[in-house]
Amino acid sequence: MNKLLLFVLIVFLSLFVANAQDSRYGIRVGANLSSISSDDIEEDAEDARIGVAVGFFAEYYVTNHISIQPELQFSSQGNKAEDLRVNYIQLPVIFKYNFNQVINLQLGPQAGLKIWEWEDNGLREANFNTINFAAVGGLGFNITDNFYIDARYEYGINNLYEQEGIQREFKGNLTNIQLSIGYRL
Repeated sequence: MNKLLLFVLIVFLSLFVANAQDSRYGIRVGANLSSISSDDIEEDAEDARIGVAVGFFAEYYVTNHISIQPELQFSSQGNKAEDLRVNYIQLPVIFKYNFNQVINLQLGPQAGLKIWEWEDNGLREANFNTINFAAVGGLGFNITDNFYIDARYEYGINNLYEQEGIQREFKGNLTNIQLSIGYRL
């Protein structure tokens, strides 16, 4: 199922890119405020984690008002408690609606590949899933033709915890607020 979804996404992206009028590339750097939403986490471990996000993007303009922006980024997420920290390489595909030259609305899916988690989970039996899917929404503001800032909210849509080999079921999902600045080359 995941392979079919990925294939459909790649075909869909290819069609947009083939019809794109103009394209720009760049880098973005930002700060995350993330937390794991779960009833299985003790109250003293619920504090949000402040992390970093850094990556590259390509923006393809389909029309004057619509663009698609696939990205590849590193993102540190999880909770403040060390055993609830996790880092991802993420692939968001952001669809933008540009209201004017300054403001845009951003929506899209995101797939994340876990590249690190705290090794010693202490008393927690659960590990994080290798793949995390999320829905992303946000607003962007163009400062100049090259610089922009954006604010995004990410909501994990699959169970964050791996269920194999554990005695009880853990459930939870990631939520993340991200503020970033970008530079278009």
